[in-house]
Amino acid sequence: MEIVCYGCGRGENPENTIEGIHHCQSINPDWWIEMDIQITKDEKLVLFHDYQTKRITGVNNKIHQLTLTEIQQLNAGYNFNVENKFIYRENPIQIPTVEEVFQKFPKAKLLLDLHTNNLLAVTRLITLIKKYTMANQVIIVSRYDEVISSFKKKRPKWRYGVPTKEAKKMIYSSFLYLDKLFPITSDILMLPKKAGKVNVLTKRVVKHVKKRNKTLWAWMYEGEIVKTVDDETELNEMKELGVHGIFTGFPKKLMNQIQ
Repeated sequence: MEIVCYGCGRGENPENTIEGIHHCQSINPDWWIEMDIQITKDEKLVLFHDYQTKRITGVNNKIHQLTLTEIQQLNAGYNFNVENKFIYRENPIQIPTVEEVFQKFPKAKLLLDLHTNNLLAVTRLITLIKKYTMANQVIIVSRYDEVISSFKKKRPKWRYGVPTKEAKKMIYSSFLYLDKLFPITSDILMLPKKAGKVNVLTKRVVKHVKKRNKTLWAWMYEGEIVKTVDDETELNEMKELGVHGIFTGFPKKLMNQIQ
């Protein structure tokens, strides 16, 4: 089973940071590392999840309205706390660029999740992946179907996660027994076990995915919060469902339990 460090292991280190990537690599260099990508005002790609900067940095702004220089003055660990201690407020850490990640971790397996629908980010990311010859060790993901479509037109042989609309069509068609009408065109379907009050990973959905020889990666819950697979009990639940990979925000905790 593949294991993916969600948000660079955001439960144990500040999300989308070099520190988080180092942490995930130290636990198991063969695990995937999921990171979120936004584009700056001056067209640089940075690791960041939200459009707004406040949740992470404590400063209220919009990531796409800032230059890279302005963004790197913010503290990527400002609101990260351990036992109610904000350990990075006196020792701030920078928001990294995608290029910095490629330079520092040339052998890492990276799940790149574009959280922007700005198609310029597609061109910029392709350029960086080519420059650092990372194509064989990255998977491209985005909730935006137009982003994945743009990637596929330019680089059809790369690996892609299923975007939101395609995933919804597949799930609804499975519920209605209309699977054949909505084929899965991307490589990896990434779904929560449960979204709100809806059980997503039904036997029918899992069977649909496997019948088409697609890969299924999953986490526990999607709603106002995201709950990943963070202990051995939850991991065993996923194994029983027959998924091929899981997302965890607590890689060290999970590794300690399964060793």
